[in-house]
Amino acid sequence: MNQIRLPLVIHAALRLTALNPIAIRLVGAASRRNRDFFIRTGFVTLLSANLLLGLFGVLASGRLSLRDLAAGSAQIFTFLAVVELLLICLLTPIFMAGAISKEAQPRTWDIMLTTPLSALQIVLGNLFGRLFFIATLLLSAIPLMAVTQFFGGVRGETILFTQLIAFCLALLIGTLAIATSVTRTAGRKAVITFFVVTVCYLAITWAIDHSIRIPISAGSQNAWTTFLTPFNPLLVLESLLFPTSYATVSTSTLAWPLGLALTNPVATWCWFTAILSFAVLVWSSLQVRKLGDRSKQQFLLRRNTSVQKPNLVSGNPISWRERVTRHRNVSSLFGRWGFAGIGLLMMIVTTTLFATKYWNADIYQSVVGIVVGSEIIIVTLAAIYVSASSITKEREDGSLDLLLTTAITPRTYLGGKVRGIVVHLLPMAATPCFSMFVIAVVAIVGGEYAYVSDVPVGMQAGDMQIPLVLWGPAMLFPAVLIPFLMFCITLGLHWSLRSKGSIRAIASTLIMLLAISFGLGICMTPAGSMGVASAFISSLSPIPYLVAITSPASGVLPSLIQEGLTQTSIALAVSASLAGALWILASWGLLRSISASFVMTVRRLAGTN
Repeated sequence: MNQIRLPLVIHAALRLTALNPIAIRLVGAASRRNRDFFIRTGFVTLLSANLLLGLFGVLASGRLSLRDLAAGSAQIFTFLAVVELLLICLLTPIFMAGAISKEAQPRTWDIMLTTPLSALQIVLGNLFGRLFFIATLLLSAIPLMAVTQFFGGVRGETILFTQLIAFCLALLIGTLAIATSVTRTAGRKAVITFFVVTVCYLAITWAIDHSIRIPISAGSQNAWTTFLTPFNPLLVLESLLFPTSYATVSTSTLAWPLGLALTNPVATWCWFTAILSFAVLVWSSLQVRKLGDRSKQQFLLRRNTSVQKPNLVSGNPISWRERVTRHRNVSSLFGRWGFAGIGLLMMIVTTTLFATKYWNADIYQSVVGIVVGSEIIIVTLAAIYVSASSITKEREDGSLDLLLTTAITPRTYLGGKVRGIVVHLLPMAATPCFSMFVIAVVAIVGGEYAYVSDVPVGMQAGDMQIPLVLWGPAMLFPAVLIPFLMFCITLGLHWSLRSKGSIRAIASTLIMLLAISFGLGICMTPAGSMGVASAFISSLSPIPYLVAITSPASGVLPSLIQEGLTQTSIALAVSASLAGALWILASWGLLRSISASFVMTVRRLAGTN
């Protein structure tokens, strides 16, 4: 039987995409991993739970007219779309962080460079092999979102556009992960870089867009889209889901591509991500084979380094090592103190704009809430990254085996790790705490100009004046943030001890923390009408606590605020102290559990990297 030969163009395209050996190996190997299975299951479970809770809420409201059902269905779909986009921002770096750099850990990188694979095949194979899992997550979410069409209010093309926006975001993050992996040989650093850059970019562009929006008419709350809308996926999603409050102009006199950006943000976002991803992939393919030469140069540089003078160890040796000798490179110092400097500069600029009455209290409150919320997320991710990669890094470089030959006990080792990492992260953790202290002082000395226009539920304008922040609970913000970070560090050490690699430890810690946050979020929904209980539940996590003290009327305390500002402040202050003590107790219990199983776990994973 005669064989039909494929055209060379089709054959080359298949070798780069569907028949790429690296992509086939990644898909086949990762499909059997428990971590990827749990991530996919957790993604679908999270969306399904939110969908069911939303549907039960719509049916339990008692408003069963067709218009009310359509409005409730549209709200559920909006929430699902936002949650899905945020999960893509979180999960894509986890899948992509290993990218090319993971090939160097089992020493297969040098072997792969000797194969007939081209540089473009290596880059595209890693991209498509890991992007395949993100595509399957998006496909699995389509049937769940289609359920919202049963009540009406959601169009089919809107569902497809939301999936397209999320996929373009995953493609962009994936190509940037490939570029980062090409330029460095350690995949663990890419994870926190992705999270920090993603959070900062989304928060900064969102804040700038809100500050330059132009109302549709004088005194209207609706506004036109800006030139920044197509470059932020959250803003693109807002323009798609809220075409009335965030309207898109029908025609524009500006030249292309600015005209397209104003008239069609979705299309501009897709073209922007496609062009930028293509450019990054081309650059990565040109740089990919330089990894071997660069690793050889780094080996020669390490071999020629001079012997440093020994330092005097004081106190707990593990804590001293984490505090003094670890994380002393330029990037770590710049990251910590640069973060603190940028946070201080942001507070100076925003407070100056408010003090000069260029901003009113409402704008100042919203901008500061975004800034402090972004700082909390970055600090939490930094704590997870440092703690989750702490023990696995020592296992990989062999220093853990040397430490186990000394007289250091597991309790001394783990306690020193926690104290050293906490001291290491203090400049970053102090930034949002100092910001909240400044806002509290501004609320005290601001007088009537520091009151916002929020009106509590069940009251009329003028019945109660709400300050831009509850200054008492704001000054107790460290009592919530620091113990919460200690728990994150302890949880990261738990998974760092039980995992073979840093990427797996970071991913497991993030998944566990998301599960805890999701559980607290479910408890906050009915607790909003439970008075003091709502204050305690909102104090268990820094972000809800921030919302509670900055927006008590429209936030998570709709019933408690009706009893008065003094009672609300006292309830939040007491709850903050109790929540901090609870997190410290949880960290202490988890540390004791880790210490009890330390030797057995280390022996089980001995010799692995």
